[in-house]
Amino acid sequence: MPLPTNKNELLDSLQAAYSKLVEEAAGGPLELERNPELEGGISPCDLIAYQIGWGHLLLSWDDLETRGEAVEMPAPGFRWNQLGLLASSFYREQQEQSLQQLLAQFEALVGKIRLFIESNSEDTLFGIGKCHWAEEKWPLAKWIQVNTIAPYGSARARLCKWKQSNPSLHRPPRTATQNGKNEIDATTMEC
Repeated sequence: MPLPTNKNELLDSLQAAYSKLVEEAAGGPLELERNPELEGGISPCDLIAYQIGWGHLLLSWDDLETRGEAVEMPAPGFRWNQLGLLASSFYREQQEQSLQQLLAQFEALVGKIRLFIESNSEDTLFGIGKCHWAEEKWPLAKWIQVNTIAPYGSARARLCKWKQSNPSLHRPPRTATQNGKNEIDATTMEC
């Protein structure tokens, strides 16, 4: 996935990835929202909890730096080689939430991420070394992309794969209309 080249592209990419994921997540049956049937043995709720967890971390890294505090990455008590444990902590933190509640949290969080992007200059977003926590490796926009846009796309793909492998979740096939053309409305589009 190429890195957006300006703030507007970054915002558009975030919105597109978020909207597609939410549409896919909201389209599943409520009775299966906590069933750990997705690739990796997680549930649709866990999948959204994961996105929420990483989004909060992304915003916290910048907030800590702004306040002059040390940024422990990826999260306090976790190292980069412990991402599975970190993911499990996200699932546990949100285990009492319904998918609808998680999607509401996710919406609010993505709104904060949008504001975060909007509040930074092009130079801060796309220049290397502009934030200490982002290091000299990547620009801030790349950190945003790898913690939001890219995983939103991967999460949507997991949901699609799960739905396609579960016959009870298959969407209606295309149907011929009176004029003979195959048509399908937006609510029945395939992944």
